[in-house]
This record gives sequence, structure tokens and C-alpha cells, in this order.
Amino acid sequence: MLLAVITAGAIVLGTPALIVAGMIGVALLPAPVAFAAVLAVSLGSAALRARSRAASGVRESVLLRQLAGRVAAGATVRSAIADRSIAAIPKYACRLASLGRPMADVGLAIVPVLPVNGAAFRAICSFSEHTGAAISAALSVLAERADEAAELMRQRKVALAQVKLSAVVVGLVPIAASMGFLVFRGVPEPGGAAIILPMLAGLILQITGTAVVFRVASRAR
Repeated sequence: MLLAVITAGAIVLGTPALIVAGMIGVALLPAPVAFAAVLAVSLGSAALRARSRAASGVRESVLLRQLAGRVAAGATVRSAIADRSIAAIPKYACRLASLGRPMADVGLAIVPVLPVNGAAFRAICSFSEHTGAAISAALSVLAERADEAAELMRQRKVALAQVKLSAVVVGLVPIAASMGFLVFRGVPEPGGAAIILPMLAGLILQITGTAVVFRVASRAR
């Protein structure tokens, strides 16, 4: 009952699901098994997020460099998009280019895969269509911007990961130890209330602090 109350409070306060699951696991499972499971899930989740972010950043810079290479070789930006040779370009954008739609529309269709330079890329496409100006150098500059943005994002994520790890270590271990003590040994006697009430207050403050740290770190992304 007490474990359910504390778990419900953690969920209401916005504590991340991994920490809630870790508290329950450490309270109910043998300590080595619980900590090994939490560590494995944490590392797996972090690796998947890092791979996804890295792939997104690389995809943008590679796309822009491939377009720059084709334009520098003599192709127009429209033909480079329409020939479907660049896998990262959405098929819808390729169709628009093939149908002769305005390059502003074609650029708009590519914006979702260019989170850093989407607006600038669309403007460059429209400018090139109306003036015939060479844009290979501009595309190369945008690719460099994408690389720089990906590196800054990586550094920020590393800093936030350190903050979150500190919150897990400082917040999870005391909470799990207290919950395990209460679940397996019950309320200590005599004077159980005098002991349990400060303990519950500490648990609530610990959970609240951990939830606040994670929420602030998430908003800083």
C-alpha cells in the first residue's frame, strides 16, 4: 500500500518513468538484479537517443553537401532534387521538382528534413530559380552550419546527461533504500509515527527535487 502511494505521488509529480520503475524494482527485487536492470535500460535508451540525434544531424549536412556537389557539377538544384538520387530528400519534394512546381514549394517540402537550415534552404531555392545564380557555395555554407549545430547539440546533451545522472544517483538511491526498508521491515517501533512521517516527508521532497531537475533539463533541450 505504501509503495503504491509513493509511486502514485512520483507519477503525479512528473518523475520520469525510468526513475519510477527503478524505485519499484529496487524496492521489490534483489538489489544487484534491480540496479543491473536499471543500468541496462538507461544505457540502451541513451544509446538509441544518441544514435537518432546523430543520424538526423549527419543526414542534413550530407544532403546539403550532395546537392552542392551536383550543382557545382553543372546541374540545377531542381534537376538535382528531381532525379531522386539523394535518398534523404522526401519523395514528395522530388515529385514537385519533376512536375515543375515553384522551387519555393519544393524547398518547403524539404524543410522537415532540414531542422537547422530549412528556411534558408527554401529561400536559396527560390532565389536561384528567379535569378539563375549559382548556389553551390551557399549550400556548402549551410552544410557547415548543420555540422556546427549538431556539435553544439551533442555538447548540450552531454551536459544535460551529467545533470540527469546526478539527479538519478542523488534521488534514486535514498528513495529506493527507504522504500525497501518500509516494504520489507514495515514501520519501526516504538514511536513508528515519529520516524515514518519525517521519512515520508523526505521521500516526497526527494521525488519532487528529482522531477524538477528532469523537467528543467528537458526544457533546456
